[in-house]
Amino acid sequence: MITATGIIAEYNPFHNGHLYQLREATRLTGQPVVVAMSASFMQRGEPACLSKWLRARLAVENGAALVLELPTAFSLRSAQFFASGGVQLLAATGSVNTLSCGVESPELDFGALAQRITSDAAQGRIRSLLSQGKSYAAACAAVLSEAQQEAGVTAMQASSNEGKAFAGLTKPNDILALEYAKALQATDIKLLFIERRGDGYNDREISGTMSSATAIRQALNNSDDGWQQAVPASVRQALLDNAPGYDAALLWQLLRYKLRLMSVDAIADACQCSEGLENLLKDAAACPSFAEALQLCTSKRYTTSRIRRLFMQLLLDVPRWRWEDNAPAYLRVLAFNDTGRQLLKQMKSTASLPIITGLYRNWPQRLQHLSIRQQQIYAQQLELELKATELWSLLQLNPDLNRYGNDYLISPSYVKPLL
Repeated sequence: MITATGIIAEYNPFHNGHLYQLREATRLTGQPVVVAMSASFMQRGEPACLSKWLRARLAVENGAALVLELPTAFSLRSAQFFASGGVQLLAATGSVNTLSCGVESPELDFGALAQRITSDAAQGRIRSLLSQGKSYAAACAAVLSEAQQEAGVTAMQASSNEGKAFAGLTKPNDILALEYAKALQATDIKLLFIERRGDGYNDREISGTMSSATAIRQALNNSDDGWQQAVPASVRQALLDNAPGYDAALLWQLLRYKLRLMSVDAIADACQCSEGLENLLKDAAACPSFAEALQLCTSKRYTTSRIRRLFMQLLLDVPRWRWEDNAPAYLRVLAFNDTGRQLLKQMKSTASLPIITGLYRNWPQRLQHLSIRQQQIYAQQLELELKATELWSLLQLNPDLNRYGNDYLISPSYVKPLL
């Protein structure tokens, strides 16, 4: 049996830091890598800079064996559900025994942190802090800090592994690693930490060959060629050839139209807002630009990423409960190589979810082998994915991609070995 290492990623776009992680994961485990990748919309609430099929192909060209789609039902939600969806997707392959994740602080004991944060007392305290207006990340950090104080961890102890197990987390990849550790508690998958190289996740300036995806997108938007040193050659060519990005003006027009027509109650019923946030979102309809709408709604309590996610959820026009799925319903293939093909063949007997290798317009008729409940969940997640692809396609500047039905017109990529 082939065993594999999993990575949960967005590759928006794939850069040299991702390449380093892929190579290190392969070197340290000796296993092929299976990637669960966000599709058309990112966890920070933005459309992807390249299509999901091209981003998946580039990942395989640079070392992955198989790329599976992380459904929008999870990729357009908070870190907790993004991580949980990705972990469950990889576990459902029946072949992944290790999850590799990049972290800023590899010395931290994320397993201990996960146990601490998932205790009944900690969860109760988190709910209390959320009701007081703290964000989820801030509430988790506060609970871990309180646990450290209760344990009597001194400054000297804080430099030890025991002390670090109770340290508060502030860096994006560390916070995500904690969510992975929490999700993995229900599986037999082990965590493999690889220290992040180069700039931080949110750094906005190109500073060398190891720059963040945020900095690369910013440079692309500003026609700054400095981004070219920060990505592999194949990604550089893809970005030069495919007019990356989306029509931001059209996005705002579509969103403002929705906000103007929807009542406050309808907004509350269509996205994961809470604590009266729907009133603030409705007020954004009067803003002259998307940037001003984000500025109006963002605060210490409501992060910009959360507001973006809510806006995108509104545009996708499904009931709120469709954003509350607890588990993926299928394994959809986006790209693979020869090793990935072997894994797919193996997954026919090891996978616990249906595998989608091609999508046809009569796909509902192909679900008869599933239970009624499985058919419902499958159909709901896939219908949301189809909507996400259509919205992404509509926003594209590239006329070859700005078309209807891309989910039916584009097949998974098979990447041949280099001769």
